[in-house]
Amino acid sequence: MESIIILFWWVLFGGSHLVLSSQQIRPKLIQRLGEWPFRGLYSLVALVTLIPLIVYFFRHKHAEPLFWSSSIVTHDLTVILMAFAFTLLSMGLTARPPSAMVSGSKPEAYGVTRITRHPTFAAFFVFGLAHGLVNGSLGDLIFFGGFAAFAWIGAWHQDQRKVVEVPGYAEFKAVTSFLPFGAMIKKQQPLALKEMNWVAAVAGLVIFYLIRLYHSSWFGGLV
Repeated sequence: MESIIILFWWVLFGGSHLVLSSQQIRPKLIQRLGEWPFRGLYSLVALVTLIPLIVYFFRHKHAEPLFWSSSIVTHDLTVILMAFAFTLLSMGLTARPPSAMVSGSKPEAYGVTRITRHPTFAAFFVFGLAHGLVNGSLGDLIFFGGFAAFAWIGAWHQDQRKVVEVPGYAEFKAVTSFLPFGAMIKKQQPLALKEMNWVAAVAGLVIFYLIRLYHSSWFGGLV
């Protein structure tokens, strides 16, 4: 039962996001409400659906059948993936890439977008996968898997809108990837270390270290 309720809140949170940001609904709401009131409504709906999801999960962690348990290997891999996720998140938030809802850059690959077209979404995608490695109960997998699924679908949905609304975005999308390093593996992008915002990367790693340091007392989990 707990897993069904967690899934319900995920569907409500993700579904409301997709509906409000759809090409059919979003322009009409912006025309009627204005740009900033729409963003306020969008944020309010997100909070009203996300907070109950998180609160309910924390009251019912590790609920229902256990499929696997954490090991030293999965624990260490999770730490590595989470360090990477925080780095992506920090670099993505400071870059305001072309894929962002409010972008401050032209639709061309540069810096972190050579690694992933959607650094913020990709960070939550990695976050969900990493936590699924060490949380093997059904409720946990739905909760953390929801982050990975929402990030993937959200990135796809954002791309569909941007291709229509932003000149040059289709070309940008064609030579970049959602999955980190995907475009580099296909030899569509170079790594270009000089373009990376290393201050943001270090800041992300510092935040990761602080959260990691207090993770067991704040959220539980392995020490």
